[in-house]
Amino acid sequence: MFSPLSLAQVDNLADLQQQLAKHSLVRGDFEQQRHIEMFEQPLISSGQFTLDKTNGLLWRQQSPFPVQLVLTKDKLRQTFADQPAQVITAKDNPMAFYFSHIFLAVFHGDTQQLEQQFEMNFTATKGHWSLVLTPRAAPLNSVFDTISIRGKDELEQLTLQEIRGDKTNIIFSHQRYQPKSLTDAEQAQFQF
Repeated sequence: MFSPLSLAQVDNLADLQQQLAKHSLVRGDFEQQRHIEMFEQPLISSGQFTLDKTNGLLWRQQSPFPVQLVLTKDKLRQTFADQPAQVITAKDNPMAFYFSHIFLAVFHGDTQQLEQQFEMNFTATKGHWSLVLTPRAAPLNSVFDTISIRGKDELEQLTLQEIRGDKTNIIFSHQRYQPKSLTDAEQAQFQF
């Protein structure tokens, strides 16, 4: 059964923020295509993600090799295959967390936070919406030309266009909102 909001069309930034903020927990699949200027073919990776507004983001890449990333408000843990986990704190690397908080704001559709950092160009056509973010100042404008998000009922695609010509395109699919709380295994990932 659909809620009225899930059938509502996104016509402006307020609608978009409401649409992306309506679920506190989202799970799904991703395919990431990294286009690097010096390579002819994109680097492709895929896996699953869990985004929890309270705790943060679990990013589990499975292909071409296993990588697990856990991002909280002030910590980042990255594990490659069977290697020991690397933990970075906001105190250790404030710039990494600056970019991470921007990434989470994009994911959550936090347009108020995004307005502080970006010029925003929103368009909507036949139920599909697009938001192109152009950085206002350093350090974002020295790295990104634009950050674009697109979707319909949910966030479907995120594109990071870098100044130097590289581009990352992330396609999200099979998004689901049940169970409405973290599993014990997911909760354990955020404890570090």
